[in-house]
Amino acid sequence: MNKDEAQRRADQIAAFRAEIEALVREGAPALDAARLAAVRAHQDGILARLAREFDVDRTSAGRRLSLGMQIASVLGAAALVAAIVSFFYRIWDTLSTPAQVAALVIAPPAALAAMLVAGRLETTRYVASLCAIVACGAFVLETIALPRLFNLRDSPHVLAFWAAFALAVAVPWGFRIPFALGVAALAVYLAALPFELGGFPWTHVLDRPEPLMAAAVILLAAHRLVPDLAAVARGVLLAVALVPLLALASVRGLSLLPMDVDAARILYQIAAFAAACGIIAIALRLGQIETLAIGSVFAGLFLVTRFFEWWWDWMPKYLFFLIMAAVAIGWLWALRLARRRLEAA
Repeated sequence: MNKDEAQRRADQIAAFRAEIEALVREGAPALDAARLAAVRAHQDGILARLAREFDVDRTSAGRRLSLGMQIASVLGAAALVAAIVSFFYRIWDTLSTPAQVAALVIAPPAALAAMLVAGRLETTRYVASLCAIVACGAFVLETIALPRLFNLRDSPHVLAFWAAFALAVAVPWGFRIPFALGVAALAVYLAALPFELGGFPWTHVLDRPEPLMAAAVILLAAHRLVPDLAAVARGVLLAVALVPLLALASVRGLSLLPMDVDAARILYQIAAFAAACGIIAIALRLGQIETLAIGSVFAGLFLVTRFFEWWWDWMPKYLFFLIMAAVAIGWLWALRLARRRLEAA
């Protein structure tokens, strides 16, 4: 059992108890008090074990507090990484070359050591996850600063090192943010590699986003290799695939396809519409909340960009916004209809 499964079991127990209380209030036939007491004692033992081993939230208030703690840890990690980088740049010119190299090399393992200590001392691992993010930031800083220090050529292979480091830190501990960073770095590396092998600057991956979209789709086929973090990988890869698709459908001249630029853009507009519908349908069928959110946001952005391009310049503004409101209501009705059919099935 992992933390997510433990939390689901705790939620099931809370829902069971709430339903029993509701039945009592509604005057349902009396249940055997002795058996209910035995069940409650058994559940108390389960909750105590889950709280001890996984630090689950046993109340809705506890869940909200945990969410606040997660947000605070992310903001703290970002601020700490920014502080480290700013400190390095502030004292960089005052250090000798050996001191600069030593500082860059020592920072990642020092953060990893702090992560290991924090992970042993606390069950929540919020501080440990903060140290993991700091370690990833220190490693990125090291791999950027050392080549500049010795005038080495920029290479996309550094992205592979970023991905390997972040995944090695995240997978054993179940850290979501380092895992998301590692998956994103791996997708960018796979997209940049064809440019590097073809003799082009690998930074063209930002100007020609089709390889990035293809790399994300390929990695999606293997996103369940780490079951505990499959939802994180799926969300990151969907975002990495859909952002280039939206750009290709909106901006002329980004495509690598050997065809007219307007024809390529229309082709990607059709693909974007089909992708939005397909993602939402799959998410509704499988019950994947994060996938449904990503698909809905992508569909909304795609429709807004299309409406602005087609109608904004010549249509009265009140009519434009009225059409957008009508489309939003229609979209809401379609989602409600789909949900009812799935529930009936």
